[in-house]
Amino acid sequence: MTSPVVAVNPGFDRRSPDTKGDMASIRALCTSCGVVDLSTDEISLHLHPSGARGAYRFTCPECHSDNDRPANQETVALLLAIGVETFRKRPEPADVGSALPPEDRSPDPVAGALTLDDVITFHYLLENDVAIEELLFSER
Repeated sequence: MTSPVVAVNPGFDRRSPDTKGDMASIRALCTSCGVVDLSTDEISLHLHPSGARGAYRFTCPECHSDNDRPANQETVALLLAIGVETFRKRPEPADVGSALPPEDRSPDPVAGALTLDDVITFHYLLENDVAIEELLFSER
C-alpha cells in the first residue's frame, strides 16, 4: 500500500450499512488497527500554506486512537474532491520571527519586507564601483 488513503467508496454510509448513502467513505490506515473505513465528517485535512501538501487527522472508529498522517499532493487532491473539511495553518508574525535565529532578524522590527525593487536597486549598486568605494571609505 503506497498511499495512506487506500480507496474512496462513494456509496458508503456508516449509519446504514445495508443501503447506499450520499457520503463517500475513505479507507485509511490506522497505526493500531490497520485499514479502517471513515466517512468524510470523520476526517480533517490540515493544509500546508502552499495547499499542495498537508496532513490528515482522524480518530479510529475501532480503537479510538488519534491518527495524524502526512498527505502528499495526490492525497490532498483526493480528500478535497470528496469534500473533507480543510484547515489552513497560517503562521502568526510573532511565530515566524521567533523561529529565526537572532542574527537573521531585522534590526528594525517595523521595517518592511524586502521587495523585488530593493533587490534590483541593490544589484545596480553592486555594479557601481564608485558607490561601493564611497560606502566603504566614507566617514560616518
